[in-house]
Amino acid sequence: MVLEPDRPAAFEKRLEWRSHFTPPMPAEYLSEEAEQFWRYIKSSLSDLLDLVAGQDDEVIRWRPPARDANSIIILARHTLANAGVNILHTLGGLEYNYDREANFGEDISRDEVLATWTPLCERLEAVMRTLPQERIDGPVPHHWRGEIPGREVLIIVARHTAEHLAHARLTADLAAMALGR
Repeated sequence: MVLEPDRPAAFEKRLEWRSHFTPPMPAEYLSEEAEQFWRYIKSSLSDLLDLVAGQDDEVIRWRPPARDANSIIILARHTLANAGVNILHTLGGLEYNYDREANFGEDISRDEVLATWTPLCERLEAVMRTLPQERIDGPVPHHWRGEIPGREVLIIVARHTAEHLAHARLTADLAAMALGR
């Protein structure tokens, strides 16, 4: 995350956003493993949304000069949707409208991405809290990988979320340099 000493307002905005939008973690889970995975997934997603909240619009929309590179705002929308389809639909068996290609469109606002997080986080957490160990151990039908163990789905989400958080942090650093900040 780019912490700019001359921009304390951005840092304060990040803190204000997190305290307002992050729901509390419930105390009980059916599976200790689900709780452990959720702790890391939620942390990466929260940090990604903090980055979106704390940077100005020019930074979150800047794209690195590389083929198929994405902006921070697009990485955030895509990462939230990916966590949603994998946890809510694949593991939780719930309906989830997932359009991967639409996640990469430019038609998104910071407020829209931030507003998505609270209700999505609550739904993700509810599934993770009630996820039985048998669902983690057993096979689940994945939307494009076929039948895979539930644990593999959790590994995919944790890895994917952490990768895109790192992409977004690097993009913020590159944007700061490119924009002369």
